[in-house]
Amino acid sequence: MDTTAVILGGGYAGVMAANRLAGHGIRVRLATPEPRFTERIRLHEFAAGTRADATVSFSSLLHPDVELIRGTAVKIDAGEHRVQLSGGTHLDYDWLVYAVGSGSSSVPAGTLAPDRLDGARAARQRLSTLRPGDAVAVVGGGLTAVETAAETARAHPGNPVTLYAAGLVVPHFSAGARAGVLRSLQRAGIAVRQQAVKEGNVPAAAAVLWCTGFGVPDLAARSGLPVDSAGRLTVDSSLRVPGHGRIFGAGDAAVITAPGYGYLPQTCATAMPMGAEAASNILRSRAGAPLPAHSSGFLGQCVSLGRSDGAVQLLHAGYTPRRIHLHGKAAAMLKEVLCRMTLRWIRGEARRSGGYTWPAGPRMKPVSPVMQQV
Repeated sequence: MDTTAVILGGGYAGVMAANRLAGHGIRVRLATPEPRFTERIRLHEFAAGTRADATVSFSSLLHPDVELIRGTAVKIDAGEHRVQLSGGTHLDYDWLVYAVGSGSSSVPAGTLAPDRLDGARAARQRLSTLRPGDAVAVVGGGLTAVETAAETARAHPGNPVTLYAAGLVVPHFSAGARAGVLRSLQRAGIAVRQQAVKEGNVPAAAAVLWCTGFGVPDLAARSGLPVDSAGRLTVDSSLRVPGHGRIFGAGDAAVITAPGYGYLPQTCATAMPMGAEAASNILRSRAGAPLPAHSSGFLGQCVSLGRSDGAVQLLHAGYTPRRIHLHGKAAAMLKEVLCRMTLRWIRGEARRSGGYTWPAGPRMKPVSPVMQQV
């Protein structure tokens, strides 16, 4: 195999990209610091103690031809087509997929961030040692915060949970769907306070779980690649880095700066299509074919509110709410089905490259496909 594709990151985008590239006469090398794949959509369960493990083996997900390399990328030399790893080793590439993912943004001292495996593990330990009556504070109003608060309250009924949201809870939901979520939180005994919490005014609680948003590694910026104000690698509508035709970006650490893509959130439902599309565009580039604009959209958003409660907000393709929403046990069951399907989609792509498909995005102004420049 004369062509090498290096995938940086073993999350949803990276694993999907690696599986799509495998079996096409390309040497595929996936570099990740993690020994196992983390199901980030399960971390609230793991942190609360309702799930024994939130990881699965890479061998159960990856195409057998994908070479798994343990290591953290510390610098990308785009001119030399080389990635330097921690420990002094390096990987040469012909094509690169930047899918290093995200983590918690700034986390104040004394708080725990359960949106990453190490933080979820620390939160699980802290929650397991609480005494009856010890308070738990969850900071944030998005999906991660709501799921963490609900799962914790259901799993630890002897410990009062308060959710601190700076603005609306699940702000992208419709008013009706949001009201249903708030009723579920109330049934779980969770107090909701609309209050901004900053580093200097962290709530007094036995456990403070910080779920205010994602930050990304500074690898792209340190490597001299173009980034936005949040440090995300900037890519065009074909997921290619402008000025660097051999590098594509996907997942939480990349952002499409072409007009019309601002609706895409940092979720696995965004990351997997981006990872698959980035890989497909590498294959198109090798064949000299034009690269289409990326298109991915949404049908709905599920939120877990404990093992037997949940909410589903149906969405327009551009991540805006429809009038239809579902609540209760049926919504919880649908959420569980979709969580299980995520791994099935990844494994299906390993069995047959191109097998994974996704909903189309919102209709945009037509853009002509572009030819790859290397």
